[in-house]
Amino acid sequence: MKNSLDEEYFEILVQPQSFYEIFLDFITQNIQDTLEEISTPYSFEGYTNDLSAYDLSCFFPMNEQQYNQIIIRTTQSPLNILPLLSEFAKILSQRVGMSVDFGFGYKICKNQDWIEAYRQSIIPICVKDFYIRPSWHKNAQELGYPQKDIIIDPALAFGSGHHATTWMCIELLCEMNLKGKKLLDVGCGSGILSICAASLGAKVEICDTDEFAIKESEKNFALNSQTFEKSWVGSIGDTQESYEIIVANILAHILIAFQSDFLDRLLIGGKLILSGILQEYQEQVLEKFKNWEVEKILQKDEWIAIKLAKVK
Repeated sequence: MKNSLDEEYFEILVQPQSFYEIFLDFITQNIQDTLEEISTPYSFEGYTNDLSAYDLSCFFPMNEQQYNQIIIRTTQSPLNILPLLSEFAKILSQRVGMSVDFGFGYKICKNQDWIEAYRQSIIPICVKDFYIRPSWHKNAQELGYPQKDIIIDPALAFGSGHHATTWMCIELLCEMNLKGKKLLDVGCGSGILSICAASLGAKVEICDTDEFAIKESEKNFALNSQTFEKSWVGSIGDTQESYEIIVANILAHILIAFQSDFLDRLLIGGKLILSGILQEYQEQVLEKFKNWEVEKILQKDEWIAIKLAKVK
């Protein structure tokens, strides 16, 4: 099979059966190609070969539930990527003590239109005070929208505002008085949360364990003519600064592990926004943070966001 950049590429569809965010992080860090996240009523399991000849709406059973899937657009052979994901699922299964699996399929596409198709797939959205769009779409003022314009050009489709976890964080930030407040964005991704916070007047610092995420955040800050005070590759344990607000949109088990770091770095009376929590882990998170004051809990789809205050 030809695999020329000028002729064709693969669209690989991955549907994690659990631990979606961990799969997404692994793919982001280990498969350096364009990714897109989609929610669809079509579900599939197991490993399926070339899907090019199939109408996906007929091939996969349709359900009322929405399933999160990851599209990888690449010139790498799917036969090289499948073993990588299989080994990751095996290791993850051993670590969590349960079977972790994923659906996998691919199709061959003509290479001439994929960039434009990807660009068109990123749709602007309104979230509270913000109109969030890629740079190739019209701005809020041109469209007559009252919201503040936020530009996010995702090289990878993380942190574009569409995911429920990001959406809820933005809602909570918009309800707060951020003017002049010192804020840390832990696991900044594309920088969308800290950019929104900066546009609301916060003095922001950002960190992420992925160097690529820091670089993308810096690009997106520049696109929005916003600035941050400090950035670093790493996490909250790598700073001795104190903050009035901390926002962390990461996985529940990491939030639980960081509880003492949040406590050390947040000022008395400071606010902590936690997101990335599946509903099934809500009580575990609340139990770990039982000495904090719960100010608000939001739910969107199967995801939970919690706003807490440090009271002692």
